[in-house]
Amino acid sequence: GLSGIDSLPENQRMLFIFPDSGHRSFWMAGMKFSLDIIWIKGDKVVGFSENLPPATALNTQLYYSPEPVDKVLETNAGLVRKLNIKVGDAVMLR
Repeated sequence: GLSGIDSLPENQRMLFIFPDSGHRSFWMAGMKFSLDIIWIKGDKVVGFSENLPPATALNTQLYYSPEPVDKVLETNAGLVRKLNIKVGDAVMLR
């Protein structure tokens, strides 16, 4: 993932594609900046977790998909709000 890097350029994201749909969990261990996580099933947004802070020794929280997903998109914090991303929005991968 993005652990250990200092920042993510504004126009870049990290996409995880899984071979099947399942409940997914992510954490912020080793992160140096905050993220938004967009949970995707097929070609639809099914949820998001916004402004997730980097983990600390006292905070190693796991973040869970709201339902089974087959894709997870990590973005800079604030993108969900900036682009007004909503549950049910279509996702086009290119």
